[in-house]
Amino acid sequence: MVKVRLLAAALIGLAGFTHSVAVAASDGGPYTAEALLENPDKILSLLAEGVIEFEQVPNPHWRTDACNACHMGAAAAGGKMPPLRTEDIDGLCGNCHDPSMVAEYIHAVGMEPPDEFLDRMPDDFLAALERGGQVITCIMCHDLPLQCEEKRFPQQEINPFFFRGGPYTERTDLCFNCHDPEDYERYNPHDQVTDEGELDTEQCFFCHNTTPNRTVVRSIDDVSFNVAEELEKLCTGCHPYQPHPGGSWFSSTGNREGGGPNHLKVPPEKIRRRMEKMVRETGAVMPLEPETGRIFCATCHNPHERGVQYYPRADVGADGYKRLRRGKFEICMACHDL
Repeated sequence: MVKVRLLAAALIGLAGFTHSVAVAASDGGPYTAEALLENPDKILSLLAEGVIEFEQVPNPHWRTDACNACHMGAAAAGGKMPPLRTEDIDGLCGNCHDPSMVAEYIHAVGMEPPDEFLDRMPDDFLAALERGGQVITCIMCHDLPLQCEEKRFPQQEINPFFFRGGPYTERTDLCFNCHDPEDYERYNPHDQVTDEGELDTEQCFFCHNTTPNRTVVRSIDDVSFNVAEELEKLCTGCHPYQPHPGGSWFSSTGNREGGGPNHLKVPPEKIRRRMEKMVRETGAVMPLEPETGRIFCATCHNPHERGVQYYPRADVGADGYKRLRRGKFEICMACHDL
């Protein structure tokens, strides 16, 4: 059964595979690529029984001599195709691709799209929906004729899975042919100023238990948080990069290694003195965790949007490169004497 479930992944790996060699099966019968293409409905059972191996399964996509994998024979003169082996589109794909992969990869096969999806769909998606009986089938997302026509074969390099409407920069762009991207935007607690330029005080409560009074706050000691210690927990729910910076570290030999230095700790006296010196000389703000004196995420990164902080020096780094309180190459020198 494991072999059957892995077949879809195996076929993806065979994207450039064109022909399989003839092999003698365990029951004495030769299962050539041609024989398997002629009997695609037997492929999964032959795999499950161990009669054939993955390497023997031909990939019918992006080739001109495998029409009979889906059709009742090859193209006739003039390019007219014979009927499909079955009108069950998903069943046809399921001859090679394990149907359990549908659920595993969140394919909405068999679903009737709601009206708001229909209003968003391009015409070719609507046509594919009609072809599938007004429910979603494999051809909603995969444009099968694209990988059948030799003149379109150059597109394989940029659209290997023949996504309808592709190629796409991001795979989720395919999804947004039906889904409204605004419904899937991730919550951003750093979006703290409205389009009208007003402070959105509701955003403050992501980190703070009361709205800070911007005109009187002079340092981190003048605000309160939802957690008393380990303030990095306010950040790592969305930014799970630890240890940091980098998550991994370049060793002296030039190799990237795991287990880089842990910066989330009380800085040694030498580091503490240099930080204080840099704050005095540059006017930078590099707060430490009030309860413990530890370095935490906001020591180096400004979590506020530009304009939220009342005092200009506290605004430095907002909306900049990774919100660093000092420049990309200067941030390390705020603590380390290089």
